[in-house]
Amino acid sequence: MSAVVDPGPTWVEAWTPAEGASRASALLRGAFGVDATCTWRAPGRVTVIGEHTDYSEGLALPTVTPHAVYAAARPREDRVVRVASDQGAFLDGPGTTWEGTLDTDPQDVEGWPRYVIGLLWAMQERGYDGCGMDIALASCLPPRAGLASSAAVLAATGLVADDLWRLALDGDAGRAEIADACLDAENLAVGTLCGALDPHTILRCGPDDALLLDFAEHPTSAVPYPMYFRDYGLGLLVIDTGVPRGDVQQLFRTRRSECAAAAESLGARTLREVADTPLAARRVEGIADPVLRRRARHVTAEIERVRLVVGELSGTGPAHERFVTIGKAIYRSHASLELDYEASDPTLDLAVDAAFRAGALGARVSGAGYGGAVVALVRKTQARLAALHIAHGFTDAGRDEPRFLWV
Repeated sequence: MSAVVDPGPTWVEAWTPAEGASRASALLRGAFGVDATCTWRAPGRVTVIGEHTDYSEGLALPTVTPHAVYAAARPREDRVVRVASDQGAFLDGPGTTWEGTLDTDPQDVEGWPRYVIGLLWAMQERGYDGCGMDIALASCLPPRAGLASSAAVLAATGLVADDLWRLALDGDAGRAEIADACLDAENLAVGTLCGALDPHTILRCGPDDALLLDFAEHPTSAVPYPMYFRDYGLGLLVIDTGVPRGDVQQLFRTRRSECAAAAESLGARTLREVADTPLAARRVEGIADPVLRRRARHVTAEIERVRLVVGELSGTGPAHERFVTIGKAIYRSHASLELDYEASDPTLDLAVDAAFRAGALGARVSGAGYGGAVVALVRKTQARLAALHIAHGFTDAGRDEPRFLWV
């Protein structure tokens, strides 16, 4: 009898920009019988450090994935909007295609098309307008994995509107304007009261950079930092656990109100104000309500972790020591998200523990939490072996093997 060969871990490969554009264009042609006049790409988001700080006007250091949502579109001579999605059969909604108009109320739309029409609504609310359009969306970005796939759909639609409506929002200030429209669409049309992290990362971060985002600035300031990890043989291993995320909308609503209440209890407008004051940690420990104290502890400590990681990335000390320090900060971030912010779950904790045993320098929840993915800082030469060990850790625990992405 021949031996059973372990096929190894499952990788989600990124499309090249040319392949993504071709797939979206073919989908547009197949769905509506028309050829694209423009194609656009919106990547996913991975947060190096700084999770759940944006809606407290904090700091974050995210980067983008090579995996992306691709949009192909052409203008119409009326106000009709037709949309096709290669993910539509697997998402809530009408299936693979939807038709409406620029005047359709997003609240009357169910499922994934609400993101598209919600963004077009948000742009019109900001004073922009134009023709109807046919759009096709093709994605190699895993949905529901905490990599901002929904925000990428919003951003891709915003880029299409900018092109077809000739808005010339092509500089950083213009991209920030589209990002804010994406946030309006997410919060007001879709109903997820999230922060500004995802759209500003997707629309303003270069493929080889991380962004230091400061959400206390209006518009949000974005300072690029080279991703020095790659120069030293490191990278980000994303572990897609395959566990559907829980009620993220309720998580955002609850945590926003708790963070606001924690800041108010300290006489501050936001927890960022608290984090920027002397002896911030001591002030937080003085909050009487234990739940509000834990929420404030996460946000204020996470802001300090962002500052620490940015300092180490741009530091001049020995590289090994700097990256070990960054890795420890990433692990502390997960512990804070698990214990103080209660945004993890047993599967995410399992992934972090498995990454630690596999030799990752750091690992933490990626995105909102409650399921989805974990991001780990690992050496590139050990990435496949680390993925294999993590996959075996899942099967040893009786769980389905995760999928992996490399950033």
